[in-house]
Amino acid sequence: MAGKDNGCQMHRRMTLKRQAKKQMKKKRLVSEDIVRKPRSPRLSSLTTRERASRERSLALLSDLRRGEGPYSDLLRKHHLDTRTAHKHLGRNLLGGTRGQRVRASKADRLMRELLFPTSSGDVPVRVRGSQAATKLSEFFRDRDKLLRGKVSPEKFEAKWRGVRIAGQEVFADVAAIFLRANADDLKVETLYASVGGAE
Repeated sequence: MAGKDNGCQMHRRMTLKRQAKKQMKKKRLVSEDIVRKPRSPRLSSLTTRERASRERSLALLSDLRRGEGPYSDLLRKHHLDTRTAHKHLGRNLLGGTRGQRVRASKADRLMRELLFPTSSGDVPVRVRGSQAATKLSEFFRDRDKLLRGKVSPEKFEAKWRGVRIAGQEVFADVAAIFLRANADDLKVETLYASVGGAE
């Protein structure tokens, strides 16, 4: 009987050790996940310098989604280090551990301060999410094509009249757009509202 009791006790101890190891492993994985994928800081809490690095990080994320190059090359292109990129992009940068390449999430809900086309000109507004930002970028590309004669006024208005992005209607009055262009009011070098007048 004593031998049987000893065997039961050893079995219980081994079971408890296995359970303790599993718990430790789970805690370690959770801890690594928190370090690897921090939450992005709030836009309103950032300094001017931090906003600039955030804009470059968002540009990197966009390039990564479009397959413009490997992560390491895009870090150099946008003058970023991986710590800064992870600080601003958080969970939208995937992989990067155990030899995996870093890739971008398919979409994000990050807040952006972007230029928005209105009847009074391109004004800075806050827009949430990559889908809205992509749509705005498409509008500005089409407007640039319109001004360069690459897209007809009829085609431009048919596509953009009445279109709403992030709850606001884009200004697609061709006649007014040409008037503003002639007055040199439409020089959008970047979509972002805080870089040279554009985040």
